[in-house]
Amino acid sequence: MKKLLLSLAVAALAAGSALATTYKLFPGENLTWDGGTSGYTTTTVVEGKTFTIEIAKAKSTTNAAEPSADMIKVYKSSTITISSTDVDMKQVALKSSGGKYGNAQTVSTGWSGSYDTNTLYYTITNATGAKEMTMTASANQFRIVEIQISDEAGSAPVEPDPETVDNVSATIALDTDTPVLVNYNLTVGYVNYSNVFAVDEAGDFIQIYGPNEYKVGDVIPAGWNGTYKLHQGTTPEIVPNVLPEAQEGTFTPKTVAAADITNALVNNVVKIENVVLAEASPDTKDNFTGKVGETELSLRNNYTLPSVEAGTYNITVVVTIYKNAPSLYVTNFEEAKTPTGIDEIGVDANAPVEYYNLQGVRVANPENGIFIRRQGAKATKVFVK
Repeated sequence: MKKLLLSLAVAALAAGSALATTYKLFPGENLTWDGGTSGYTTTTVVEGKTFTIEIAKAKSTTNAAEPSADMIKVYKSSTITISSTDVDMKQVALKSSGGKYGNAQTVSTGWSGSYDTNTLYYTITNATGAKEMTMTASANQFRIVEIQISDEAGSAPVEPDPETVDNVSATIALDTDTPVLVNYNLTVGYVNYSNVFAVDEAGDFIQIYGPNEYKVGDVIPAGWNGTYKLHQGTTPEIVPNVLPEAQEGTFTPKTVAAADITNALVNNVVKIENVVLAEASPDTKDNFTGKVGETELSLRNNYTLPSVEAGTYNITVVVTIYKNAPSLYVTNFEEAKTPTGIDEIGVDANAPVEYYNLQGVRVANPENGIFIRRQGAKATKVFVK
């Protein structure tokens, strides 16, 4: 009899779990946020049920930020409230971006929460069910990348099987918000806090967004999980669950002609030679311009490098997109060793024939004038018709 009763209890529990309904509220299609610095609100209908998400500044010293298509930032001492007119919510699963932006917080009366550092879900439950749940970011800022609601406590958050991807090209071909198993190595080209710009063996770059301890040249080995996102519709990135430890490696940025810098190079870390700055670069996070010949480059000191004087530089940049055009975040200035006068024309026995005008500027197709002809160690003045 005891075995029969136990079997019936297990069957009843299984039946209850099978009847649980999960509603994915965020990311969601066509979510529109209303509000301002004190908070933002949106209402969405999922499977015929109405839900409201409200972000409030509350006691925070930081103004509320409007949620993006793939992230909700709940600053420390701010709140997020999720409510429904139709569903008695028994479980709220908030997936964080990980690291310092995800851990246990404070929840409203009747609710209790548990944070899983492996899945990155903060699962908040209420045994009797409620129409509303409020979480206060009491420990730190909490960055939400997914919200799931269930009418049964104990339901595992619904996650599709990850797509196994073998290179960056296959990754960026996916739809945004696709879970992935990264089955290829990446070499780190640049790191700025949570932003890692890395390249695969084919030379294609992608951004990894999440807490890390990487440095330039590190190799990120294959075999980790994350979610592919097309951030703001322009920037391919992977939000990792947990990143692996780095292996030793090296990275050297490839040199790209200024005229070849396009949106297609987004996330690339590249070097551009002989960029002329007409005036000193800013030492603040501001935009400025440079030129190579007739090509003007839109540059930004996004990483607040020290100012450099006006002059000619080989610069290393991260290619980003702003207003549908390349915006180049400078990571390094290197003074270019280009000739500035006749006496500065260098000697190289293996060099091809090169021509310079009388001001020492190199000329690709000299005509109708006097030029300096250099080949190897010999430099002579010639007249070209």
